Amino acid sequence: MATGLIVHLEIAAEKFDEFLKIVRTHGEFSENTEPGCLSFRVMVPKEEQNKVILVEVYENDVSLETHWSSDHMAKYREKVEDMIVDRKRYLCTT
Repeated sequence: MATGLIVHLEIAAEKFDEFLKIVRTHGEFSENTEPGCLSFRVMVPKEEQNKVILVEVYENDVSLETHWSSDHMAKYREKVEDMIVDRKRYLCTT
């Protein structure tokens, strides 16, 4: 059974474009280098400004934990923490 993570983010308006560049790079890196990362999609709702939805799928809970504790995740958090106004996480199973 795969593990999914859906994250709804509200980004500070003045940081939105910079955030998108960072998160897209992070997602591509995760998907291309982490063996347990099956999919990492960055989605931007058409009807809401400054919102981003991350849809991530991992082989299992261990793969997600490996992602969360990775060096590149720590660097990502450091870069974007002051850009995020609000965050809601949904841990899912498939």
